[in-house]
Amino acid sequence: MIEIAIVLDMDGLMVDTEPLSRRAWAQVLATYGHDLDDAVYNSIIGYRFDESANMIIETYDLPVKMDTLARQKADILAKIRASGVPVMPGLFDLHAAINQRALPWGVATSSPRHHAQEILQQIGLEDSCQIIVGGDEVSRGKPAPDIYLLAAERLGVPSSRCLALEDSAPGCRSALAAGMMVVAIPNGDTKEADFSAVDHIYPSLHNVADELDALLAELTSR
Repeated sequence: MIEIAIVLDMDGLMVDTEPLSRRAWAQVLATYGHDLDDAVYNSIIGYRFDESANMIIETYDLPVKMDTLARQKADILAKIRASGVPVMPGLFDLHAAINQRALPWGVATSSPRHHAQEILQQIGLEDSCQIIVGGDEVSRGKPAPDIYLLAAERLGVPSSRCLALEDSAPGCRSALAAGMMVVAIPNGDTKEADFSAVDHIYPSLHNVADELDALLAELTSR
């Protein structure tokens, strides 16, 4: 019997870190005399640190290299996160539902691996998470399928037997390109994105937990 696995994005899906990231980018841009535009921030959600930094540099014509700007943002974000990260509604309900069904699960995030490890430790899920794939571990970030393909490989489950949970359009395109069944859970920053290609859209992880058996049955029947 082919096993089924769950693959979760992290920022904006498991934890409400988008507002924290927004604050960090705003502080970085302030040092260069710019204000962060909401539309600009929304356009970088779901992308890796390096790609986001390049987009910021191009948009604001900043006199700085990508690695320097990404490091500045990462340093500020680490200080902001030190006081704690809020979990998204329904995360622990979903975690309990996954554990009750003895399903393997992992994290596939555009953020660097060490960032994901720190977040999982902060919210107490580091021991139950089987695998992590960070954006710094693949040559192409989301929306390319690399992150999700590597997650399936590390879980030892075919990507066609994985249920991916995402909050961003680039993340959904990545999981779809990897051949996974995809459920979108938009947040306040991504609710206007195009999720027309995904299999299901739910308002929160509470709904995913409630519908997990139905989702697994649908995946199994494919």
